[in-house]
Amino acid sequence: MKEQFVEHNCKYKEAFNNSLTPMIIIDAETGNIDDANLAACDYYLYSKKELLSMNISDINISTQKEISKEIKKAELENRKFFRFRHKLFNGEIRDVEVSSSFIEVGDKNLLFSVIHDIKEKTKLEKDYMINQIYFDNLFNNSPEAIAIVNAEFRILNINDKFKKAFQYDLLEIVNKDITKILCEQTIYDPFCDFRESIIEGKCIRREVRIKRRDDSTLDLLLFICPIVVNGNFIGAYFIYSDISETKEKENKIKILTYNDSLTGLFNMKFFLDNLDYEVFKNNSNENTKEKLVILILKVNEFKEIKNALGHFAGEQVLKEFALRLRASVGIEDTVARFSEDEFAILMPRIDTLYEVERLSNNIIKNLEDYFSVGNGEFQITTCIGIAVYPDDGMDSTTLIRKADIAMSKCKIQNNNNATRFEKSLDKEIQEYFWIKNDLLKLGLKEELYLDYQPIYSIDTNRLVGVEALIRWNHGEKGIIPPARFIPIAEKIGMIHPIGEWVLLKACSQNKEWQELGYDPIYISVNVSVLQLEKPDFTKRIKKILEKSMLKPQYLQLEITETFFTQNYELIQDTIKELGKLGIKIAIDDFGTGYSSLGQLCELNINNIKIDRMFIDGVDGNINKSKIVKGIISLAESLNITLTAEGVEREEELKFLNTNRCTFVQGYLFSKPVEAYKIEELLKRNGKNKICLC
Repeated sequence: MKEQFVEHNCKYKEAFNNSLTPMIIIDAETGNIDDANLAACDYYLYSKKELLSMNISDINISTQKEISKEIKKAELENRKFFRFRHKLFNGEIRDVEVSSSFIEVGDKNLLFSVIHDIKEKTKLEKDYMINQIYFDNLFNNSPEAIAIVNAEFRILNINDKFKKAFQYDLLEIVNKDITKILCEQTIYDPFCDFRESIIEGKCIRREVRIKRRDDSTLDLLLFICPIVVNGNFIGAYFIYSDISETKEKENKIKILTYNDSLTGLFNMKFFLDNLDYEVFKNNSNENTKEKLVILILKVNEFKEIKNALGHFAGEQVLKEFALRLRASVGIEDTVARFSEDEFAILMPRIDTLYEVERLSNNIIKNLEDYFSVGNGEFQITTCIGIAVYPDDGMDSTTLIRKADIAMSKCKIQNNNNATRFEKSLDKEIQEYFWIKNDLLKLGLKEELYLDYQPIYSIDTNRLVGVEALIRWNHGEKGIIPPARFIPIAEKIGMIHPIGEWVLLKACSQNKEWQELGYDPIYISVNVSVLQLEKPDFTKRIKKILEKSMLKPQYLQLEITETFFTQNYELIQDTIKELGKLGIKIAIDDFGTGYSSLGQLCELNINNIKIDRMFIDGVDGNINKSKIVKGIISLAESLNITLTAEGVEREEELKFLNTNRCTFVQGYLFSKPVEAYKIEELLKRNGKNKICLC
């Protein structure tokens, strides 16, 4: 027996000392602490020796009166724990729950106490109590009749206003289906039963006829708000407003809840709720689906006016725009401010699309008069995107997305007009999205490669250079032309790593041809204006030349004329630095951009490349021939080399030769080809005659 007692005692000691919950044993008569586990020492910040020399009154700061009160309260609530305030070694006061039980050890009557810190629990209980008070006050004192139902739409609670309005006590209707009790119409009438939409988490706002206990009816405004917890529908609030008596109050709430404070139009939330309802109503009707139309509009000049004249002027424009918009629509149409400078219109029922055209024209006409802002007058235009239900979508999200796509397309076209959504627009958006996404994760060495198009000298009958042209062989979609992905690369900043890769690849390839013993040629690489705007662009070019070991005179950079409209001074400095290195600079697609004679004189331009649109049919088009001859004379007067792009016919070549344009490239000689085919041309360079027949 003694060994068994010792074993049990050891197990008790081990469990007591190793528990993560603070535990202390108190002498019930003296209050002295008889024992404490390590968790209690850690909690109170005392050593075990210090705790065993203390009395419980050194820790519990409650008075004897407070202790007695808490004990009585615990007895009334039938709980076996007490709530006290304990003081730690550092002076911090903590709210704790103490579960105590008496144990007898020998002649000692001991109190075994387990301590739980309830700081967070106390705060949560206090917050919950305050929130419950707020809710109870709002619920019971609300001027609206409110019922709370569960997931089966059975009544859980009603407020006093509900009792007065419908003449029911809670006990009479608790746990009963609210629609069966109150709906005047059949339970399956979509204007009475909204179960499917509510379960999906959608708010419903409707005018309904409600049956009272005495069988009289009331015309009310019903707002049903689903209660969703952790993504699960658990019930709903049914809120009823008496339209006849509370119309003024309802309008005030409506202004605060659903109206845009600046323009007085509906806000986006109301618009979406209303659109959801119209779509739901149409989708529920299997027999007929009426067409409804969404228009998304943008104030084209808003940002310019706000930036130039300030925030207040921008607000004045939006207010006036809203007034004219509202004056343009029909009585059934919903007009809302969707975002800062975007508006939306919902036409719930249309017979023909002519009505949409008429509305769009009416809006544009109403915007023709100048807007007065401060001391100035301004012309305001808009772009309108249109989506039609059910043609363009069967849900509100899809319809809004497609109307927005159409509006963006209208803005790109710079039209004061309306654009109807088309499938091709969605294709453009989708294409932009996946190209952008794939570019961001693109492995440059895996899918990008270069082709090279020969550049010939007519005078010497020799290959003098090649233009490096980037290609993208997408793993799933095949070859993607540069015109589709380069503009996107510029927008997302990928043009810089791609551009550097092209430069290094092209320079290394040219150096490789030289090391194989072929006559040196220059390699021409297209450079984005965005690359030129980088302050360290020249340093990057130097590193590329050093890495590839290509001499600068064998590299030509092609720049489109659009750079003249960009950060010209910065780019001008960069071009001069590149020229000092010995790198050739060419203006690509010359004649289609914005360059001026003055700017050409300031820059060290080595080459002008005539755009192919002027070369195509130049031998038979008087105007084109005059332009090309003018460009040739300009280049000669400025001592600039000239290259004609896109030469495809012998007659074009003959014209160029006759008029002293000595450098050419185009499909007449070769399309862009792989590097090994350029090697074949280099092997027989100068041996094949260029036909001038």
